Amino acid sequence: MSLLETHALQSGYGRIPVLHGIDMEVGEGEIVGVIGANGAGKSTLMKTLARILWVIAGEIVFAGRPAVGLQPFEMTELGLGYVPQERNVFPDLTVEENLRMGGYLGKDPARAMRSAFERFPILEERRGQRAGTLSGGERQMLAVACALMLEPKLLILDEPTSGLAPQVTAAMIESVVQINQEGTSVIWVVEENPRDVIRHCDRVYFLESGSVIRTDTGQGFLEDENFEALFLGRRELC
Repeated sequence: MSLLETHALQSGYGRIPVLHGIDMEVGEGEIVGVIGANGAGKSTLMKTLARILWVIAGEIVFAGRPAVGLQPFEMTELGLGYVPQERNVFPDLTVEENLRMGGYLGKDPARAMRSAFERFPILEERRGQRAGTLSGGERQMLAVACALMLEPKLLILDEPTSGLAPQVTAAMIESVVQINQEGTSVIWVVEENPRDVIRHCDRVYFLESGSVIRTDTGQGFLEDENFEALFLGRRELC
C-alpha cells in the first residue's frame, strides 16, 4: 500500500522550476533511495515533500490525503519526519532540549525520549551538552532522534552520512535499517557510500536535472556495470 505518491510534481524556488514532473511512490515499510549528481534536485524534492517549498504543479498524496496545500506542521501531524542535511539541530540548546523540542506535540514525550536514548546511548551521555559542541556523527544521531520523537510513518533523510567517519557511517546505516524494520518507511537521499546504502533500498529513483531518469530496485542499480558513472551523473542508459 502506498504511503506517499507524487504525480507530475513540479517545484522550485519562487516560480523558477527545479523539478520537472516527478512521479514517485513510497510504500509502507519501504526504504526508497534517491540518487543523482549535485544539482540534480534531490534536496529540492525532499523540501517539497516536507511542504517547505511551493508546488508549481502536480500532486502529492501522503497517508491518503492530498498534501499540496498543507503546511509543514500539518505534514508532521500526519506522520512525516524530515531530517535536512544541514541546520538540523538547535546548536545553542542541549541534547535534551533538542529532543523536547522535537517531541513537544507528542502524546508521551518522556517515553519517546527514553526510546531515543536506548537507540543512541551516546546522546544520553551528552544530554546536558549543547548540540553545537557535538561531533558530526553525534549531531546526525540527534537530528534523527528528534525526527523520531513523534513516531513518524515516513522518515525523510537528506544524506545522513555526509562527512562522517567510516565507523560512524556504518553505525548510522545500521540504525536507519533498524528504524525501517520497526515499521517506519524511509526516503534516503544518497550522496556518499552508495553501495552500502542502496543495497538496503527496495527501490531507487535516479534524478538528473530535476527529472526521474530511471527507477529500479537497489539490487538492479548495484548490478549495473555502469553504476559508478551513473551515480556520478555520467549515465549510460539503454
